[in-house]
Amino acid sequence: MDLLQLKYFQTVARREHITQAAKELNIAQPSLSQTIARLEEDLGVTLFYRHGRNIRLNESGKVFLEHVDRVFMELEKGKEEARKLAGKHHEVLSIAAIHLPFLPQAIASFVAKQPGVHFRFHQGCYLSMKKLLEAREIDLCISAPQIDIPSVSSAVLLTEEIRLLVPKGHRLAGRGQVRLAEVANEPFISLKEGFGLREATDEFCQKAGFSPNIIFEVEEPRLMQTLVRSGVGISFIPELFGLHETDSETESLTISDPACTRTLSLSWLNRTEQSPAFERFRLFLIQYFNDLQQQRLEKLKSHNLPQVIHRFRTI
Repeated sequence: MDLLQLKYFQTVARREHITQAAKELNIAQPSLSQTIARLEEDLGVTLFYRHGRNIRLNESGKVFLEHVDRVFMELEKGKEEARKLAGKHHEVLSIAAIHLPFLPQAIASFVAKQPGVHFRFHQGCYLSMKKLLEAREIDLCISAPQIDIPSVSSAVLLTEEIRLLVPKGHRLAGRGQVRLAEVANEPFISLKEGFGLREATDEFCQKAGFSPNIIFEVEEPRLMQTLVRSGVGISFIPELFGLHETDSETESLTISDPACTRTLSLSWLNRTEQSPAFERFRLFLIQYFNDLQQQRLEKLKSHNLPQVIHRFRTI
């Protein structure tokens, strides 16, 4: 038994699919199957229930995985201790998030107070973040909707309104709010499938009785604003994107029916031991979003909108 066998076992256990695990490890599927078989032979027990290429950990496999995870965790701790003794110590956090314009500033404020922490940052769609978390390649992520997989915990950060972004001069500009059914025949600019926002907005349209006429799909949220400004179409825009506040050529409209909101959640891997930096950053993010929510409520209060404040408090 060697570390390579254990790493292969760990990956197969997370994926529960030989072909996918082999692709991730960049090895041939037969070679991976043989390695797992040899490991089981060395242990004298089977570790998986097998159904073709789909496999699932049995009870022995689940117990063994817990010990394997601890082995690799101890190795990481050993590397950090060695770096510390050599004067090269730093804690590394791997995080992922959907597009949030203010997030880099938030991370920068944390780093300013915690200079010994280094970050690996991924920005992507819901599906890509879910895969990274399942593969244990990131420590935590901010997503919408919440990522619900085994060995992962989550906390709600806040709920935000989803609005419509239209160009100045559009027939609905100046209305303030609209019913979603009023734009059933409009051309839409949307994120590609796989983004949580795309799934949510498709569902909103279905509730309003239509399928959106999507004429342009993008991967970069800010590109939606550019295309709307150019008159290509309209798009959904999350409140916290804040694009409507910086662009005089577009206007955001509140959707009165159906209720269009999304909930941002923080998800993280459950581990026997977490680094001090991880826990500090996790608590920092929860407090940061709590403060952000309070600022939004105060802003609404200053504009004498008690009914809107009540809605955000009760979402």
